[in-house]
Amino acid sequence: MTTPSAGTSDGRPHLQVADATKLRAAAETDAWLRFSSATSVEAFCQGWLGVTCTRTGASDGILVLASPDGRGFVPAAAWPETKRDRAKLAESIEHCLEKRALVAVAVGDKTPRLHVAQPIELEGEVLGAVAVEVDPRPESDLQALARDLSWGAGWLEALLRRSLNARESETAVRLRHVFDIFSASLEHVGFVPAATATVTELATMLECDRVALAVIKGKRARVKALSHTVNFEKNAELTRAIEAAMEESVDQRTTLTWPPQSEGDGHIRKAHEALAQSQGAAGILTVPLSRMGETVGAISLERTRPFEADSVELVEGLAALLGPLTAVQQAAERGPVGRLWDSAKDIWFRFFGPGHAIWKLVGAIVVLTVLFFSFVSANYRVAANTKIEGAIQRAMAAPFEGYIREAFVRPGDVVEEGKIIARLDDRDLQLERLKVSSRKEQLTKQYREAFANHDRAQIRVIGSQIDQAEAELQVVQEKLIRTEIRAPFKGVVVSGDLSQQLGAPVQRGQVLFEVAPLEDYRVVLKVDERDIRDLTVGQQGTLVLTSMTQDQLPIHVVRITPVSTPEDGSNYFRVEAKLDRGVERLRPGMEGVGKIQVGERKLIWIWTRHLTGWLRLQLWWLLP
Repeated sequence: MTTPSAGTSDGRPHLQVADATKLRAAAETDAWLRFSSATSVEAFCQGWLGVTCTRTGASDGILVLASPDGRGFVPAAAWPETKRDRAKLAESIEHCLEKRALVAVAVGDKTPRLHVAQPIELEGEVLGAVAVEVDPRPESDLQALARDLSWGAGWLEALLRRSLNARESETAVRLRHVFDIFSASLEHVGFVPAATATVTELATMLECDRVALAVIKGKRARVKALSHTVNFEKNAELTRAIEAAMEESVDQRTTLTWPPQSEGDGHIRKAHEALAQSQGAAGILTVPLSRMGETVGAISLERTRPFEADSVELVEGLAALLGPLTAVQQAAERGPVGRLWDSAKDIWFRFFGPGHAIWKLVGAIVVLTVLFFSFVSANYRVAANTKIEGAIQRAMAAPFEGYIREAFVRPGDVVEEGKIIARLDDRDLQLERLKVSSRKEQLTKQYREAFANHDRAQIRVIGSQIDQAEAELQVVQEKLIRTEIRAPFKGVVVSGDLSQQLGAPVQRGQVLFEVAPLEDYRVVLKVDERDIRDLTVGQQGTLVLTSMTQDQLPIHVVRITPVSTPEDGSNYFRVEAKLDRGVERLRPGMEGVGKIQVGERKLIWIWTRHLTGWLRLQLWWLLP
């Protein structure tokens, strides 16, 4: 006789437990089958969540993943698939995503339940989360549940990694296609051949019946290249239909497809519909070409099936490269006059078109400035580099050949009239004077003897010799006096530094010093040949010296030399002026800037006279 072990006498609890175990096993088997046979991301997520919930004994579960645009998380799967109120589970997931860690929350009062949420991370980035509802369990069982969720999340991480790699691979392939087509345009010289090669390559790649590229002239699109066609009728009905579709896209500044990829986007496609009906095209795609926000052209594609999103994205990427290239190649083929006209139109648009507030402000300031200077007059003055020179400049030269004995002054020293400024060596002269004096005494003695002997002939001869010796003695005496070099007047030593040449020989007539007076100066202006015609004798002016910038010295023109001197690529005339009042600190050699007053002139003429003169000369040079 068999005795029941527990429960009722008929053993029904054991049967219920066995039935629950069978049901759980059957559910887990079904979930594994759905998981292993999944062919899409949605089926994979649904199967994975079913396996996770059946293995952990969860009664409810949800899975969220990051949205494609990266702006949040969206539900990816729920188990069981029946509709339920999962607000509490959603709160647990939000808490989990906030903390980026495992979260366990007890809910319910009458029938306590436990919500466990686990984030799903890939390379440090949170890509989703899973939350399950289970019966309350001890700490050890809760840790086991956390391990199961973490291990199970590895499947999702592998799926997300494969999806990410697939997207990156698709992006790489798309970029390679874009650059292959773009490189085809760079292999040809000239815009039309390059554009034809580009649209032909694009037509081949996307299996299109026809691809056209147009540029914007004024407000109209003009087809410049057709795929697989070198020559085409620009005024043909087909060409006008393609241009109308392009203008429809350009006017709306957006990519247009026919048939529309989404209903109710609000864009007009009448020209696209007409083109599709006339040519029997099942798919038309038109993308504007832009450069720096300005539409420069458009590209239109036709084929026997609609364009999918990947093809639209590829053509839009290519258009982003073709827009600047089209603008540059079009400008290069316009020639210098065309480019100049484009630049003029661009400047006109910046000043008179919408926007560009800074350009308009700068233009207004420039116009007002030109008008102001065109009507306001000012005192026109000719400016020139200026140098102070002495009115006279005395040179003191060596009176005879000799040697320098002493030098008492250097350039810049002020000397008084008659002051000794240098001495020459007089030892040879002293010896010569002694020699001549001795010879004279001998002749005098001989003269006396001849006179005593009444030798008249000898008296006359010796008398002549005495006169000659007397003359030689006077010459020597004069040379001795002139060994002392004295200042001819009160002034300043301009040149001559003999302090480092004591004992050096000098030649007769060699200039030793130059002295200029302190009270009488002349001002020398170096006037450019472009301004010399405006100067006349007697004009007044002002001088400012580099060493005395705080003083403005009045001057007037006294002489204009007719000879020019070339210097630094220009010709300059020497103009002499006189100071109207003296200044004690003035010294010859000082430099500054002098300005001669000419008269009243317009400010704009004063500032542009050299430019206008140069332009007149160049025009005269170019004219036959």
